[in-house]
Amino acid sequence: MRSSNLFPILKRIKLLFLDVDGVLTDGGIWVDEGGREYARFDIQDGKGILRAQEAGLIVAFVTAKQLEATKRRAEALGVKDVWLGVKDKAKVFETLRERYGLNSEEIAVVGDDLQDLPAMERAGLAVAVANARPEVKEIASYITRANGGKGAIREFVELILEAKR
Repeated sequence: MRSSNLFPILKRIKLLFLDVDGVLTDGGIWVDEGGREYARFDIQDGKGILRAQEAGLIVAFVTAKQLEATKRRAEALGVKDVWLGVKDKAKVFETLRERYGLNSEEIAVVGDDLQDLPAMERAGLAVAVANARPEVKEIASYITRANGGKGAIREFVELILEAKR
């Protein structure tokens, strides 16, 4: 679907439900000799998250992994809804929807892999990053041009902000 055709849907979005690994990162994990894991976050995505929050959007990080780096990145960006070690993303979706008194149509879910599908299927707007699994792209209403961890979130946020002008 062309992005301009999405504008009516984008105007309704109030919450961004973001997977982390493969969406906010490139999906790679560095492991040092001591077994500590590290992730790389894109600075442009960070700026996009800040812009989204400045515009009044709620941002949530929801991930199956439990990396300290995710908590630290969320803190640096002022993201208060951080869900680590999540096995059931649909349940978190419903919790966030109820917490903020939103309709499903007001939530966009950005994902890249199979564990994101249950939340994406409930969302008003399902978004896949360019390098997402084919099954994820199949249900997405929008596929970013950028890969996960390479500016995909900034791209999507700019699209939302353009629609809301």
